[in-house]
Amino acid sequence: MKPKTILSLSVIAIAVLTLSACGRRAAPVAQAEANEATAVSVAVAEVKAGNLTEVATVTGDLSAYNDTTVATKIGGRIAEMRVREGDRVSKGQVIAVQDQTDLRLQLLQAEAAIRSAEANLKQAEIAAQVTPAQTEAQIESARAALRSAQARLRALQTGARPQERQQAEQALNSARANFELQKANLERAQQLYEQGAIPKQQLDAQRTAYESAQAQLRQAEEALSLVREGPRQEEIEAAEQAVKQAQEALRQAELNRSQIDLNRERVATARAALAQARANYAYLKNQLEDTVIRAPFDSVVADRMVDVGSMTGQGTPVARIVTLDRLYYEAVLPETLLKDVRVGMPVDVRVDAFPNRVFRGQVEAIYPATADQARNLRVRVSLTNPSDLPLKTGLFARGEIVLRTYQNVPLVPKLALIERGGALRVFVVESGKAKARTLKLVASNTETVYAEGVKLGETVVVRGQDLLSDDQPVRIVEQ
Repeated sequence: MKPKTILSLSVIAIAVLTLSACGRRAAPVAQAEANEATAVSVAVAEVKAGNLTEVATVTGDLSAYNDTTVATKIGGRIAEMRVREGDRVSKGQVIAVQDQTDLRLQLLQAEAAIRSAEANLKQAEIAAQVTPAQTEAQIESARAALRSAQARLRALQTGARPQERQQAEQALNSARANFELQKANLERAQQLYEQGAIPKQQLDAQRTAYESAQAQLRQAEEALSLVREGPRQEEIEAAEQAVKQAQEALRQAELNRSQIDLNRERVATARAALAQARANYAYLKNQLEDTVIRAPFDSVVADRMVDVGSMTGQGTPVARIVTLDRLYYEAVLPETLLKDVRVGMPVDVRVDAFPNRVFRGQVEAIYPATADQARNLRVRVSLTNPSDLPLKTGLFARGEIVLRTYQNVPLVPKLALIERGGALRVFVVESGKAKARTLKLVASNTETVYAEGVKLGETVVVRGQDLLSDDQPVRIVEQ
């Protein structure tokens, strides 16, 4: 071969080797350029260690434990109104007063009726005590008079004998003694009648007894005279008439016994009248007390519903009062949290009116029945209102119940989470590629989650992950 030919072949060989080497160097560059062309731009965040507090949010409208409308018990005109909206009132404090003029006049009349009934009862009781003794005395006197008249008649009919003369004298003495007794009884009855202790009927009965004794005395005197002088037919007839009169007097005296029962009935009637008068007085006094409307408990006036001069009926609302020192609200709790929430757990409560203040409350009760078809439960959260009473009924309250706290655990931003097919996943960036990881959620709050499946220091995609697939090249544009 000629030298020139050999040189050409060498040049060609060198050229081929050079092209081959250039081809091997250009392949990785081309692949890199291809990967760069298909990479997805993403923003990432590092998984860092931190503390996570898991809370349950419970919301509702604040209500007062005591929220009452105070109303009138009776009808009448409002004479005084002593409170306005916002005033604090203590238990028993006067809120309003109705006009008392008519009731006070009726109360004076009721007092007078009681005094009258007491006087009537006293008079009836005195009469009931005096009448039985007088009645028995009258009956005994009438019996004695009858016996005397009968004895005189027999004496006249049989004629006078020494023994009869003696009997006539004894009868005269007895009649005289009875006369003196009835005279004294009449004077006593006259005094009692003047004192108002006995009725006129009893005085008349005693006067009748006195007159009967006086007549008996005259008869006894006449009988003794007849014994001494001897009887005449006229005297015998007169003695017979005296016996009849004595019998009638005895019958009348025995009839007076019915007066005892009548007086007892009068006492019972008088007692009943006194009891009724006292009951009427008590009723009117209670009515008078009802004209004063008082606060049933320590509270704040929320609404004033009447003014001075307003005419009210029974049950007319006067004011609405509420207790603000302690409030509560009812909230819905998912049944899945029932195992975590207990009565007595603290609750941090916030209201929009005071965004920078946290009010301390607690779970006061968990209701025993579900609140809706979703089987949610209702809980009652109570809280003490501070001394300046900033909280009012009707405000919307948001409460947080701390369920548990995890210390120094890997926290993943919620922005990195993707839920597909019921599984929770994130994309971790490794060597420029997105690697899908399935997470097992342990706890979460409003910004981060604590989940098994990632490690501290790993980088997760927080924006652009919806466009990724496993092993997808990524281009980090924001850390």
